[in-house]
Amino acid sequence: MKKYLILFFVAAAAAFQSCNNNDDLWDAIDDLKSRVQALETQVDALNGNVGALQTLYGGATISEVTESEGNYLITLTNGKTLTLVQGSEAKAVIPVISIDAQGNWQVSTDGGKSFTSLGVKAEAEDGVTPQFRVDESTGYWQVSYDSGKNFSNVLDTAGKPVSAVGSGEVTDKFFETVRVDGDNFYIKLLDGQELNIPILKDFICRIITTTEGVQMFDSGVTKRFDVEMRGVDAAIVTAPKGWTARLTDPVEEMAQLIVTAPGTLSTTTQTRATADASQDVAILATSGKYSCIAKIQVESTGAEAVAPTISIANSATVVPTNDALTFDVTLSSNADGWKYICQKSEVTEAPDAAKILAEGTPVAGTSVTVEGLEGETSYTIYAVAYVGDLTSEVASVSNTTAAQPVDPNDYYASGVEINGVRYDQNSEGARTLDFAADATEDDLLVTLPGSSTVSFIGKNESSYELHTKRDGGATIAADHVFIGRYADQRPVLKIGNYIALRNVGGTVAFKNLVVDCTEAPVNYSFLISSNTDGSQVGGLGTLVFEDCEIIFSKPALVSLSGAKANSIGNMIFRNCKIAYAGTANSNFIVANQTDLTGTDGFRSLVFENNIIYMTTEALASNVVFNGLNNTFSNLSIAFDHNTVVNYLPSGGQGAVMVAVGCASYASLTCNLFYSSPTLSRGSNVFGLRMTGGNPSSIGTMTPNAGYGVFGKATDTFKNYYGGAGGQMTIFTESPFSSTDFAGGKFVRTPEAAGYGSTLE
Repeated sequence: MKKYLILFFVAAAAAFQSCNNNDDLWDAIDDLKSRVQALETQVDALNGNVGALQTLYGGATISEVTESEGNYLITLTNGKTLTLVQGSEAKAVIPVISIDAQGNWQVSTDGGKSFTSLGVKAEAEDGVTPQFRVDESTGYWQVSYDSGKNFSNVLDTAGKPVSAVGSGEVTDKFFETVRVDGDNFYIKLLDGQELNIPILKDFICRIITTTEGVQMFDSGVTKRFDVEMRGVDAAIVTAPKGWTARLTDPVEEMAQLIVTAPGTLSTTTQTRATADASQDVAILATSGKYSCIAKIQVESTGAEAVAPTISIANSATVVPTNDALTFDVTLSSNADGWKYICQKSEVTEAPDAAKILAEGTPVAGTSVTVEGLEGETSYTIYAVAYVGDLTSEVASVSNTTAAQPVDPNDYYASGVEINGVRYDQNSEGARTLDFAADATEDDLLVTLPGSSTVSFIGKNESSYELHTKRDGGATIAADHVFIGRYADQRPVLKIGNYIALRNVGGTVAFKNLVVDCTEAPVNYSFLISSNTDGSQVGGLGTLVFEDCEIIFSKPALVSLSGAKANSIGNMIFRNCKIAYAGTANSNFIVANQTDLTGTDGFRSLVFENNIIYMTTEALASNVVFNGLNNTFSNLSIAFDHNTVVNYLPSGGQGAVMVAVGCASYASLTCNLFYSSPTLSRGSNVFGLRMTGGNPSSIGTMTPNAGYGVFGKATDTFKNYYGGAGGQMTIFTESPFSSTDFAGGKFVRTPEAAGYGSTLE
């Protein structure tokens, strides 16, 4: 039974015309050459298809097929790749190639009606792959049986050469159909014969070499080659006479093929390896009923083995980074490869060649970048080259990584300012507090050292509880600064009980935190007072809340209770969201509980760019600062660019500031006062109540704007002792495009952009 493997070749149809003079003759010759040269791409495709089909017809198995514009890249299970080209429509004279029943190549020049044997085998180990070309000088088809060394004309049945540029309309499609059909690669030839080859995605046996072609060995040298193995049930290794080869068991789909050259070589084995199987190191791998052969060709130089050499240097083109160093090596020509170990230079024990060969990292190429290193640290890299089991002397070089770049979002590293003072990892008492997401309540307890401390609180999914015990308040008696470490997250600092601020003298500050005071068991969360024995030394210099979200539910957030003169110097709320989450209709952000007569040390109270609001829309409150029954002769008040929501007038008192006594200065500007339209109001507007002083000399009280309860044209923002202040801008429509009382988000309309907080 004939086996036809029909391959189609495209040639331009043209007639070689006779010429009446030499010019015509040369023109015709040049025309013939140009048309033949134009067929080179198709000639390459034809020869590629001949070789590919011979391999596939010989029982090769396929691991993968990819297609692009009619070109099929076929990866065999032994790692070899083939290419099939479908072709396109054209005019040409087409030879038809097939294999006869005896396994010999044959050719037809009449479209497959009759065949002439080429007299060479197509199948078995001694099969020959014919190579075709078109002779430029004659336009005849030619064929080679020795890989292109010698060519002879293709003859038709009459024994005449076959022209590639004759006449006739034909197609250059090499196949009727080529496609991937599920787990099969399907080919239908133009004579109707079919090949249906399974695609075994989970079967491969591929020898990986670092160089192409014949693998060269010095006398007695052993070399190792990685072998990718997947889905292999069994494997048999064969080697030429005098050579030894064995295969290790695969680990994670990788095995090693270990090949050793003869120690003493005959003249025959010293010659270059050929396609003869006796010169191949081959692995026959099987998977169920399928098999594949992966092989390499080997040759011995006959020379005595010489150990390779290696030198290593810091890269001249790649600069060190904070976590990576790059090194370059120079290898001798006989080196098969090299490995390295990189370790900190402070490690005094250097690895020897055996350890590097056994445990080191192999490198393809002559440069390596070692990553995952520590910043500002010296490292030494140790390297050896190898050829078989022979290794070079150990080469080494040291280099130092660059400094760790500062993360601008990490306040501990980059630093952050609080009320004009900078804090970072180098600050006195700086420490980090980091807790796991599953931390217990005891883990979350933040102790309060007796010395000055700057605590950078890291990311976590739990809350921090700032207290020393649950049945009584904690006392801060030294400078303490609490900072949410990362700019993109605010840790929750939960105040489990009140915090007494006594005898600090310096600063207590909170930055970039959620300060949750809703569990405070008493009427305040922060208590500024004298010592328990009634004495007072130094007091609290400054209390600061910056870039915080503060939530409280008791009558007062900060209480001035039992304090003496100079108990508090400055109190600052800046860029904060301050939320009242209680149920009472009367509360104070800052309130006095007792007579503070004589507190001339209280010098500044600042509310700047805050959102002050209720968490429930239907709830109202009436005082931000209550200093009734006290005289603050040196107090400067600044209440600017705040958004105040549902803090309503009550009775005869103004609702924003109530300060009895003489303030040295007051600035109340660019604030936005809002109340829900459904809420009622007292008899007066927002204002600053004072028992003394002249508004004209105290400071600035305009511009400000109001809506809701504050929406009457007759309302003014005024001082209730000294007379009227500046006129308020009245909004008849809500100054917010959206309100979120629970989340404290109040988005201003464009008309209100000049008033209130920018936090939104």
